[in-house]
Amino acid sequence: MARRKIGNSHTTISVTWEDKELFRKFAKFVKTTRTGKLYESDSVLFNRMLMFFKESNPMGEVSNTTYPTKNQEPNQLR
Repeated sequence: MARRKIGNSHTTISVTWEDKELFRKFAKFVKTTRTGKLYESDSVLFNRMLMFFKESNPMGEVSNTTYPTKNQEPNQLR
């Protein structure tokens, strides 16, 4: 399962600048403000992309951690 600190609602995901530039090309126009054009935020864009990915791909039963931990059950250590 993915872990987070109690009370945190957001996380930081590290991506390369090249991936970020490509990612931002998919942002939809929202409106024009007095300072310029406003596009979807990264979080809105990520959620839209994730929902599309979820519909198109199989999903596991539980969330998996990014890194292994030493707190594995004994039968998994063999």
